[in-house]
Parts: sequence; structure tokens; C-alpha cells
Amino acid sequence: MQRLWIYAIGFVIALVITPQTTSPQQPQPAPTPPTKFIKHTIRTIPGRYIVVLRDDVVRDSDPIEVRRAGVTAIAERHTKTYGGKFDYVYETALKGYAIALPDQAAAIAISNLPEVRWVEEDVMGSVDVGVPNQTTPQPVCVGKPVAVSLLEYGPKRSGRRIPFLSGGISRRDRLVIRDGEQFNQLWKEIAGPGPDKPPPPQVDFSREMLIVAAMGQQPSSGYEIIIESACEVDKQLEVVVRSANYAKCGLQLGVVTAPVDIVRVPKTNLPVVFRETEVASGCK
Repeated sequence: MQRLWIYAIGFVIALVITPQTTSPQQPQPAPTPPTKFIKHTIRTIPGRYIVVLRDDVVRDSDPIEVRRAGVTAIAERHTKTYGGKFDYVYETALKGYAIALPDQAAAIAISNLPEVRWVEEDVMGSVDVGVPNQTTPQPVCVGKPVAVSLLEYGPKRSGRRIPFLSGGISRRDRLVIRDGEQFNQLWKEIAGPGPDKPPPPQVDFSREMLIVAAMGQQPSSGYEIIIESACEVDKQLEVVVRSANYAKCGLQLGVVTAPVDIVRVPKTNLPVVFRETEVASGCK
């Protein structure tokens, strides 16, 4: 937890002293890990892997259907060559797919391909979209793990997962968005009034839905909320939400924030329940 506190300090300081010179139209790519095959030490799912492709295998400016088709074609080609079966494609926050492979050698071989950034062992509850952290414990899923990916809006983010500090939702809330009409209403609240509203991200509600966790309006910076994982258990979808308050450590700016985290999950008609966890700040 001390590591998270230190990161949060650096993030807030960067907001204050770093000039905003980078254009949102020129996002910085996420860093690549030092090795292209990542092994985890806890709660791995045997035979399952996440393949992360280079950002340029498809263009972010293309429609979501075009991006999905491009990533799917690569996944099909890899499967034909190395065996196994892929079952979920990522074409938004990152480009890649989830796959079951016959052995680790096949995963290592895929990781060495030029269009692949890295391959990692799948773990229960993994939701990070940056470089995998092999030492961060993940929530335990006692049922079927569900793929979770970040809904990107605004300037593209990379690295460790952080919430949107001003998500436009001033109340504490937990939402499940299953159709476009619900999303349009949510987007009006997120984007706020005025003629220069950013367009909403593309979401295919025929195959995915959104989970929203809003922390509510906070008196300062130093607050965080993250949707950690999703898991099918006892005929329902259990979503783990982690909240943290670093302001009590003295880490804060004199600004009001409203942290919000929004993720995509495969569409399901199962009822959704939220399991809340609060993280101690670790300060004395």
C-alpha cells in the first residue's frame, strides 16, 4: 500500500507542475514490459493467456467493428498456427485477445512475434491495462472469471489504472449500463453542459455492457475508486470495487473531485452485485 501512496503523490504533483503540451490526438503508448512473456506467481488460470498486441495493428480512428475485425483476424491466424482457442477480443483500451493454449511453449512462441507486445498468464481478477505487475495481489474469484477492460474517454491513458478524477457524476453510485439509451443519458451527465461535448466512446451493446462505480463528490484530491474484477458466481455477476482515501495522509489539492471508474464486460442478463473493499491509506 505504501507503493500506491507514493504513486498517488507523484500523480498529483504531476498534475500541478507538468505543462499540458501533449495533444489528446497524440496519445503516448503504454510502456512495454522488460520481457515479452510474463509469468505470474499467484492465482493463475492454467492454460489461459492474455495476448497484448502492438497499438498500431489497428487504428484507433477506425470504427469499433473494423478494429474488432482486425484483432480477430490476428487471433485467428495465431490460433491456426499455434493451436488453442481464443474467446475474447480487446479492441479499445488495449489491442489483444484472451486465449487457451495447449502449453506454455505456444504462449512464448506467440510472444516472440513482431506484432505482439507481450503475452502474460491469465490470473483471476486481473484488470490492469498497463504493464502487468507481478507482485500486486488480485481479488480471488471463486467462480468463473469475467474479462474486464477499461472504457477509455478523454485523453488516452496508460500505465497503472487510475480513476477519472472528474468523472462528471457528483453522487455515489453503482450502475450497470446495458443499452445505448442508458449510455446516452450517462454521457450527458459525464460530458456536462455546453456545445463542445466530446463524442461518447463506441460501445457494442449487442456483446458488451458497462459497469460504473462513482465515488461521489469529494472535498479534495487524494481519493480513488477502481473496479478490480468481475466474476460469475451463484448465478450472478459479482463485481469487486476498491475505494481508497489518501487525503487523510495529507495528500490533497484544494480542488473538488468526483472519481469515477467505468469498465466494459461481456454482456449478460445475470443480476449484478457489488462487493465493496476499502483500502487503508497506510499512513501513520
